[in-house]
Amino acid sequence: MARTKKDIPVSKTRVDAPSGSAERICDFAHCGEAGEHRAPKSKTNLDEFYWFCLEHVAAYNRSWDYFTGMDQDEIESFRNEAVTGHRPTWKLGERGYKAWTEDRVRDPHGIFDGPDGRPGATKPKLKPTREQRRHLAQLDLDETATLQDVKMRYKQLVKRFHPDANGGDKQAEERFKSINEAYSNLKSAGLPQG
Repeated sequence: MARTKKDIPVSKTRVDAPSGSAERICDFAHCGEAGEHRAPKSKTNLDEFYWFCLEHVAAYNRSWDYFTGMDQDEIESFRNEAVTGHRPTWKLGERGYKAWTEDRVRDPHGIFDGPDGRPGATKPKLKPTREQRRHLAQLDLDETATLQDVKMRYKQLVKRFHPDANGGDKQAEERFKSINEAYSNLKSAGLPQG
């Protein structure tokens, strides 16, 4: 027997219980049994309850359908959100650190402004080592050269000093070897990308 809200009256209490304590009686219409079992009044307000006897709470629970009035998309959305307890989630690695530093931290003294701090911070420019300066000089570049500059200059010099382009000239061949050595060392030196 399906019940509607109109059939269920407001909670009643029995005052004539032993020792003068108030006892709930079943909220089912025309039932005088003790209301010892609670059931939610609606899915939108799960904190308010009807109090029923065992027989009527079983009948109420059989007719209870939380998803009444929801379409299939709403039901599927509810099921997916229930996995995380209806709390917000985001994909792994998505704005994790950035969200923390941008939105929650105020850093008036610039403590987090280093290379590992907020997005946009730059690494301090490292001065090239003596060996790196020597390799840059072999490519006719100065200390401010970026990896992009090194690659462009390497392509130009390889075309000019390649043994096939110089008819077997020994000086061009030696220069070509030094250019290749300089390029391979600078490529792995960690120069700025530019």
